[in-house]
Amino acid sequence: MDQVKRKLLKASPVPWVAYLLGLTGGGLLLGASEPVFRVFGLALILAGAGWLLIQSRKSQAVVDRILAAIPLPDKSESLFRELPKAWSDLEQENQLLKAKAQQEDQIRAAILSDLRVGLVLFSPDRTVRLFNPAAQTILGTSSRLSPEGNLMTTFREPESHRLMEKAFHGEGTEWDLHRDPKVIHCRAVPMTGLTGEKGAVLLTLDDTTRQEALETTRQKFISNASHELKTPTTSIRIAAENLLEGAQVTSEGEASLHSILRSVDRMTMLLNDISELSRIETGALTLRPEAIPLEEFVDALLDDLRPQAKNRRIRLRVVLPEELKTGSFQADPLRLHQLLENLLSNAIKFSPEDSEVLLVLNREGTWLSWSVVDQGPGIAPSEAQRIFERFYRSPQARGVPGTGLGLSIVKHLSALMGGEIGLKSELGQGATFILRIPMTETKP
Repeated sequence: MDQVKRKLLKASPVPWVAYLLGLTGGGLLLGASEPVFRVFGLALILAGAGWLLIQSRKSQAVVDRILAAIPLPDKSESLFRELPKAWSDLEQENQLLKAKAQQEDQIRAAILSDLRVGLVLFSPDRTVRLFNPAAQTILGTSSRLSPEGNLMTTFREPESHRLMEKAFHGEGTEWDLHRDPKVIHCRAVPMTGLTGEKGAVLLTLDDTTRQEALETTRQKFISNASHELKTPTTSIRIAAENLLEGAQVTSEGEASLHSILRSVDRMTMLLNDISELSRIETGALTLRPEAIPLEEFVDALLDDLRPQAKNRRIRLRVVLPEELKTGSFQADPLRLHQLLENLLSNAIKFSPEDSEVLLVLNREGTWLSWSVVDQGPGIAPSEAQRIFERFYRSPQARGVPGTGLGLSIVKHLSALMGGEIGLKSELGQGATFILRIPMTETKP
């Protein structure tokens, strides 16, 4: 390292000023006859020597700093011979990284530009950091979306401001924004990990106007169709029953009439479920909450289901904590009964004979939890969400009577009551459906 240091010092800039002062002073000292000039020459020599000493120390300090800045233990001469090549390689790598970064920026810009979904990124101070053209198109001219914009210029609706503020505080939110004639589905997502700033929010915007119109048309069609089909279905039932009662058919014909009546029963059940689901989805169903004595309600619910359970030799058992037995709570008794009857009826249908279906009640903070536990074939995790879709039936449900609408009605009814429905299940391990509804107690 000392050899490297000497070579670096040797390569330092030559202090020509010091040498020039020394040469000039030496010339005056040797060639001048006047004492004054000889003294002046001596002074120049001393000045040159001082200058040379100062520059030498500066060069040494610079070399020391250079060597100290190199984070390598080996600082031999070979290292410095490799430095030019290493520097060239570093410059080349830097250029490649810069080109790659520019390419990624172009890709991101192209994606943002071509996306049909609107995107707006808000900084924690509620200003607009970036947005894409789709966001500007979807929100329209009523939102002054610009790089200098903010939350107030983007939304004029108080409800949108309220929900966006929840997102700024870390809670993702979704809502439909109605701006005639448009319906815009908004989703606000906290994006701390993306921006590195706590409180930033990414807003996505979907123009769902067409989907909403199609959904409204679908609901109206289903409602009208189910209503119109009830009349001919009733007529078929009456005609078949009259033929049976009048003894006007042969024994072979009676079997056909019984088959017709079974088909009419299935059709009636399907039409009733479709009509009920349509009423819930369109908002035509109105809840009528009242004070419900919990123990009395549970007893009545199980009494209604015992004939079905008895036919399949299923035991019904309830677990009701003592502190809940004397309590009352606010809910619509008819709709709550319908919801729980669907869950318990399904559990009875899918449980093997001589098994048990369990209804467990618990209070969880401000929620009242109802768990329906069966010992049936269970539900695969991949189907856990699909079973709540209209008309979906899992492979395990094939051959079991049903319309495929019961759990969809349960899902919509629970949401209408301000609650939620969940599922815990594995194949071959039975299933547990958990209904949670708000627990609003009333005085007896």
